[in-house]
Amino acid sequence: MNWWHRAHNTPLAVVVLTATMLAVPLLGGSAVPIPSLLAGMSAGIPVALALPAVPAALTLQALNRVPRVYDTTAVRPVTSYRAGMLATTALIAVAIGLAATYVADSSMALAAARNFVGYLGTGLIIQQLLGHLYGPLAVTLVPVLCALIGLAPGGRPYPWTWPLHQAPSAIAATASLLLITSGTAAASFFTPRGAARRASN
Repeated sequence: MNWWHRAHNTPLAVVVLTATMLAVPLLGGSAVPIPSLLAGMSAGIPVALALPAVPAALTLQALNRVPRVYDTTAVRPVTSYRAGMLATTALIAVAIGLAATYVADSSMALAAARNFVGYLGTGLIIQQLLGHLYGPLAVTLVPVLCALIGLAPGGRPYPWTWPLHQAPSAIAATASLLLITSGTAAASFFTPRGAARRASN
């Protein structure tokens, strides 16, 4: 297993994720100034809700360092390694989010953990459908698009803009869980679009 982690540079992804989650409680009410096209206001999106896109994109890049077709043809059970890495990063994010929520008495860290899980699942699905180059890109665009068109007049997020919901939101939690479950299944059992072609070139 150690060779797989070295090849995919998973320690760096875990370190960045941990640092990001630990930084969330320190961000307070900081927001990225992105104007809302539908709400008619410039409230922006809390940095703590957008920042988890960075470790999510880095985790996807770590998984993509070795062409997927090589993993599927390897003698060792690398499918379980991929699933294990995804599960581990999700658990790390949730564990730190819960601990930070308890220590800092703020639910923002838990919302950030939820968003990391959802962003990661979104990227896994996108790169399964479109190719490995588009997964990290999609992850970085999700919070931006949500800020641009995800707020209704008055500043209330639409139900489908789960990254903007507060931590207690059942809709956001369900969406994140469905995304990471679907994405992990896709990454574990199916070859992404174009992977075989890249390996043969």
